[in-house]
This record gives sequence, C-alpha cells and structure tokens, in this order.
Amino acid sequence: MSNVRTQAGKMVLPRVTLFSSSGFAALCAMSFGIVAASAGQVQAQEQCTSYTIVRGDTLSQVAKRAEVPGGYQVLFNANTDVLDSPNLLEVGQVLKIPCADGALPVTEATASVPDATPTLQPESLDRPLRFVTSSGYAPFTEESLPGGGLFTQMVRRSMELGNEDQEFNIMFVNDWNSHLQDLLPSGAIDMAFPWFKPDCTKVDNLSAPNAYRCTDFNHSEPFYDALVGYYTLADSAYATADSYSDLFGARLCRPDAWFTFDLEGEALVSPNIELTQPPTQAACWDLLRDGEVDVVTYDALPAEEDATNAGMKEVVVDLPALTSKQTLHVFVSKSNPNGEAYMEIINAGLEELRLSGEWFEIVREGIKTTVEN
Repeated sequence: MSNVRTQAGKMVLPRVTLFSSSGFAALCAMSFGIVAASAGQVQAQEQCTSYTIVRGDTLSQVAKRAEVPGGYQVLFNANTDVLDSPNLLEVGQVLKIPCADGALPVTEATASVPDATPTLQPESLDRPLRFVTSSGYAPFTEESLPGGGLFTQMVRRSMELGNEDQEFNIMFVNDWNSHLQDLLPSGAIDMAFPWFKPDCTKVDNLSAPNAYRCTDFNHSEPFYDALVGYYTLADSAYATADSYSDLFGARLCRPDAWFTFDLEGEALVSPNIELTQPPTQAACWDLLRDGEVDVVTYDALPAEEDATNAGMKEVVVDLPALTSKQTLHVFVSKSNPNGEAYMEIINAGLEELRLSGEWFEIVREGIKTTVEN
C-alpha cells in the first residue's frame, strides 16, 4: 500500500494509530483513571474503614497500604457490588476495607454504594474515536497482517469515507472477553469489532451471556457474512447428518472464544449434545483426531485453514446442510451517549465502501494474503 510507512520495523497507518495490548493498558491507565497521578494524593487507608478511590490508585496498592490479608483478591471480593473488574477503578468509587477478622465495616458508604458503572456524559467528536479489536482471527483481525487484517481495513476505510475529518485509533487488546465486559461499558473505548450479532428477535431463547449482545449493545450494519461450518471425520456416524437434530447425542467442539447463540437456537445444547470448549481452535482438531469429540464447528474460513494446518483435510468432511450464515458487526455500548453518532459515521462509510467496490477488493486481497501465508 503506497500510503503505508514503516517505523522501527512496524507498520504505521495514516490518521489511525494501532496500539498493542501493553500500549493500550498504558493508555487506559493515563486516560481513564485506572492508574494515574502521584503517591502524594493517596489518602490513609486502614482496615475496617471505607476508602474513596483517587486518581493514581490500583487495587493492589490500596490492599497493600491497608495491609489487607489476602491482598487485592480479598479486597476485590469485598467490593464486587462496586467493582466489575479488579483492573478497572473509577475515581470516586468507595471501597470497603475488610476488618482484621474478615468482617466488613459498617459505614455510611456501605449503606449507599455508588453505581460501579460510570454515567457517561455526551461529548463532542473533536477527539480521536477509540476502536478495539484483537489478533488471532485471521484473515479478519490479526496485527501481523497488512492493515491489521481485512476487517480492520474495512473499519478504517469506513471511518475515512464516513467522515474524513474524524480522527480515530485502532487498538489491539488480545483479550476478547474484556472488550464487551469491561472496555465498552466503562467508556474506555468507543467501539469494538468484529463481533457476531445473534438474531435479536429471539433474545428470549438465548442464555444471559449471549442475550447481552442484544440487550447491552447497538450494532453497525453487517460488515461481513460469515459461514459457520460443521466438520466431522469421513467415517463418523455423523458424516451424513443433514439436520441439526441428527447431531443429537454428538460431542461437539467449539473454541472457547466463540459464540454459542446459534447452537442455542437449534437446540444443540445439553442434554441434546455434549459441548467441549477448549481454549484454542487447534485443540478442537486434536480432539477430533483423538476421537474425543465427534464434530468441530466454528467459522468456516479459519476452520478449513485450521483443518489443513492440522493435516486433517483429507480425512474430514463438512456437513453443508448445517452450514449457517452469521453476520459480523461493530458494537457500541447502549450506555454510550454518543453511540448513535458513531454508528452514523461507520454505517455511512460502509455503504460507500460497498457501492465503490472497494469492499470486495479488501476481502479478496485479505483472503489471498492469508492463503498465501
């Protein structure tokens, strides 16, 4: 790409900054009150009292200064009504410091604890917008790929086309769960991608961990239609399955980071099936090879590449009748007062990206690069 320059061996893209996980941790620390300021601002902390978080505090520091037995974990457990995460503190939160015997102090603060979720106020868009994604989802998002992967490229171009004057940063934080659980709700970042959206008309049929994708977030127009495939060994009893009910009794494997709302929609849940969710995609193929699961299921594009890398392409068959289409989106928290403005920019740019044909070019080149590598 002619408009890409390099710096210290790393790709630098115009108008948009790519941050690594460690870089983003530092950014959050400086910008959002997770960690900041000097020790001179620290108030005295004692057991069996309450303490109000000031800029510069971390949970481990507070626990150490108050000599809490068990450290920050005990302090966090005592304040789960206030804290969503031990790593996300907000200035003004009131923490209960446990007593020596483990009891909690009875104070005015414990009778009225402030909401752990900050109230976000509308702000102008004259600052760079903050996007978060993660590596490990080639060809869509992978920091080592050109432009950070094809989905990252599409988001960047949609922002440029939607509002060429709006600056933005794209940050790689390689902890997918933190994106929706912590970073979006806290306002530490504005938008996250790429995330699959369930059929929100069926939200009542979804488990709470899946339903919150509908109840807590708004979504861009679909950026990409992904096919979710089902794969089994050629000599498996499930090799001829042509309906989801044919998989009842099977042992399914889907990587832990992947959604399960589509399985819930087709009754592929316990006790109808046994679901295994190992930490990596490669682990599913190892389990299939070893006879510990019957079917592997997740996004077809990386799944078929993973099967090849595992040396199983010749012994695995897909189950085309079970393949489903799921859509990938940019998410924004419903609690973000600027969410609609963000979505207007990204959706307008996405429409222009598709009309111009550039969307197809990005997808073609992204898939080609992944296959060649």
